Amino acid sequence: MSEPAPKTPQDMQRLQQLSLTAWEIEQELTTEAPARAVRAATMRTHERLAAEFDKWTDIDSDKRTQMRVRPEAQEAVLLIHGSTGNPGDLRGVADHLFERGFTVCNILLPGHGHEGSGQPEVLWKACLNEALLRYGILERVYDKVHVVGFSFGGALALHLAQKERPSSLVLLSAALNPKVGFWKNLLLNMGLYRVPFVRRRVGWNLEVFECMDKAKSLVGKLRLPIYAAHCDDDPRIDSSSLRFLQRKAKHRASRFRLYPKGGHMILEAHGRDSLNVEIGEFLKRS
Repeated sequence: MSEPAPKTPQDMQRLQQLSLTAWEIEQELTTEAPARAVRAATMRTHERLAAEFDKWTDIDSDKRTQMRVRPEAQEAVLLIHGSTGNPGDLRGVADHLFERGFTVCNILLPGHGHEGSGQPEVLWKACLNEALLRYGILERVYDKVHVVGFSFGGALALHLAQKERPSSLVLLSAALNPKVGFWKNLLLNMGLYRVPFVRRRVGWNLEVFECMDKAKSLVGKLRLPIYAAHCDDDPRIDSSSLRFLQRKAKHRASRFRLYPKGGHMILEAHGRDSLNVEIGEFLKRS
């Protein structure tokens, strides 16, 4: 991999100017529906700001936050990737939803997107805060905002829905019941991920455990349509996660889909054939 390009005062000045422009435009947004021109200008500026920031932090272009703006759109979709992934994992469904008429914001979570393997060393609450920040931008501009979460992003989407009011949730291979070894499962069930010593010894996985554990307690409190899909042969997240969502979901418009095969990367297996279309139709009805 080539060496990162050196940062210059001009780079920082460009980021500052974009941030100021985004702030100035948002001052024109009121509690009433913003004019189409203001809506488009706001999102175009945030689109450029996200691209400049990811470039500044040396994120490869195919892993950067993907924001695609439709000036005529009245609805937007926030997409949240998984714990070891990046926006590229959701690019197919993001492109499909853009073609269906939505503005899409496919975010890169903090600490993700760089070369290397394993779990990024980042707190799950930092990831949630990033999702809330991006949701807030969309919520101020669009009549409706939907949230799509994959794997760990599905657990984050549940936390977001408890704090905000998205129009609907789409949860794909939602990380609620992980397939882990005996000892990690014991730590999860006993809540020992809260003990600092245990967290240091076991690592970032326990951050995911905490996010999952707390997300499960939120499902029954939500009153919004949920579309959830899972593969029965998922080697990382047990398909009982889908049954849990189906049992706890309250909204009558919620829908659930279990594929016999496909593994954890459900969009790679079924997105182009059926899943992307089902998600688009669900969001249009919500």
